[in-house]
This record gives sequence, C-alpha cells and structure tokens, in this order.
Amino acid sequence: MKSLLNKLAINIFPVTALIFMLAFSSCGKKEEKISLEKKDSEQEKISSAGIRENGNEFDVKYNFPRRIFKIEKEDLNDDGNREIIVLSVLKDTSEKFDSYYNFDMIEVFALDRSQDRYIKILSDTVDYSTDISFDNISGEKGKQILIKTNTGGNDPISSEGMFIYAMKDTASIELIKFFETGSPDIEDLKEDGKREIVVKDQFLGVMPQVNAVDFIREIYKMKDNKLILSNNEFPEVYNKKIGEVTDKYYGLKRKVEMGMQPLDMSYPLYREAAEIFVNYYSKGDMQGLRKFWEKEKESLSRNIPQDEYNDLNTFISKALPSSKNA
Repeated sequence: MKSLLNKLAINIFPVTALIFMLAFSSCGKKEEKISLEKKDSEQEKISSAGIRENGNEFDVKYNFPRRIFKIEKEDLNDDGNREIIVLSVLKDTSEKFDSYYNFDMIEVFALDRSQDRYIKILSDTVDYSTDISFDNISGEKGKQILIKTNTGGNDPISSEGMFIYAMKDTASIELIKFFETGSPDIEDLKEDGKREIVVKDQFLGVMPQVNAVDFIREIYKMKDNKLILSNNEFPEVYNKKIGEVTDKYYGLKRKVEMGMQPLDMSYPLYREAAEIFVNYYSKGDMQGLRKFWEKEKESLSRNIPQDEYNDLNTFISKALPSSKNA
C-alpha cells in the first residue's frame, strides 16, 4: 500500500507542478501584454516629430488631445537659414476634427545667435485656421506668414479671415494684422509687381443674404512691417466698378420709367444704387457720392418702395451728415 501511495505521489507531483508553472507563465504573459498596451496607450497620448535642419536636431511634442497638423520650413528673413513653423490643433474625440479648419496654434523656431540650436520665437493661437502660406507682399526683404481662417459659415466673406505675421529680427515675430472676416486675399491691383491685401464686405440693407452686394471695403499696402490702409491710392479699382454699376442702374431706370418690367426683379434700382453708394464710400469720394444722390434721390423716391428709399437716405445721412438729404 505504501509503495502504491509513493508511486501516486510521484506521478501527481509533476502534473501539479506543470499546472502551477503554466499558470505562472500565463500570468506573466498577461502582465507583459498589459504593460505593452499601457505603453502603446501612453505613446498615443503624445504627438511628436523629430526635426533636423542646419545640422541641428530637436523634437516637438504635444500631449493628447493636441496633435501636430503640419511642419513647414521657410527662410522668413532672407538670412540663409530656414525657420521651422509647427502647426498644431487641439480637438478631442467629441469634436471629431471638424472639416472647416485644420489647426489652431502656430509655433516658430529659429536658430539662436550662436546658430547651434533652435529656440522658440513665436507661440500664438490662430483659431479656425485652414491654410498657411509665405509671401513677400512688401517688396522688401523677407516673407510674411499668411494664415487663412474659416469659422464655418456658409458665406465666405463673413466666415473667412486672415492672420498676418512678419519677422522683425532673428529673435522675434509679431502679428501685424488680424482680419476676422472679409475673405482677405493677395492681389496685384496695379499689375506693377507689388502685392496688396484686399478685404471685402457686404451691404445687406433691407435685402436678404442671397441678394447682398459684395464690394472691396479695404485695400492695404505693406510698408516697414506694417499694413497701411490705402484705398485712396487705388481709385481705378472703384471707378471701374462704379462705371459698370452706374450703366446698369440707368438701363434699369429707363425700363422702370417706361413701365417695362426689369428682367432682374431682385430689388431693381435699390440694389444698384446701394452698390454705387458703397463703392463711392470705400473710394473715399464723398463728392461723387453726394452728386449721385442729389441727382437721383427724387427719381428713387418715385420708383422704389418707401422702406428701400428710407434705407438709402439713412446711409447718405451717415456718410454725409452735413447735407440735407430728405
């Protein structure tokens, strides 16, 4: 009997030991798996990029939910060294990366005076930004940073804006202008190789949005790292538009006074008169605006509804406060 028990004990032990060893081994693999998953999870919470430029290397890292959108390299001050521009966005999972904008922060790194390492020279919030470009709009040394924005509205003029930055020296960049609206754009208005910033606006008056009058509200020139309002230097831009709309206005006026129905029934005469008004006003030509109003106010009072006439008269009263308009 004792011999049989001894044999059973000998046979049982290896099985028990094997079960214990398997259990221990399984537990170790589980812990290792958890540890690896935790490590992966921590890595997912960091958005980082290694950057190399001019023989220098450094890392840019952001904690979740901020993540890197894009990294650009551009020589902003024409010194032969490219600055590093990092664009990032802060969006948690509930916001799901809205399609109408891509980034909301800009950081710029430049070589220090010894040129042996990069230092941060700008960190700024640029909400609802969609795109970045680098352009020389001054005709002088260096490039400006132009960042387009979009707040997500249906109308570009009311929802699109722009941040404009300029590099003052090797150690600083400053915001020189922010347009919240106006769908700013860069144009060579005189076709002379010099670039201007053109900002638009809309006149609604008594009309719905679909009939709004679009016009150039402001024209800016770049000088000494400043944007200078320069509408008065571009009379030809406004004269061209005033000429086109005036011809249309008088064509419609003839049809109305002859009892003919205009093809365009969207506020005829009122809309054209308003477009003439805003272009004279933006041009800064108060004399031209006064002359047109004095010539046409009686005709307009007969040919358009009272609320439309009152609205035009209110515009004139504010633009030309010293005149007798009624």
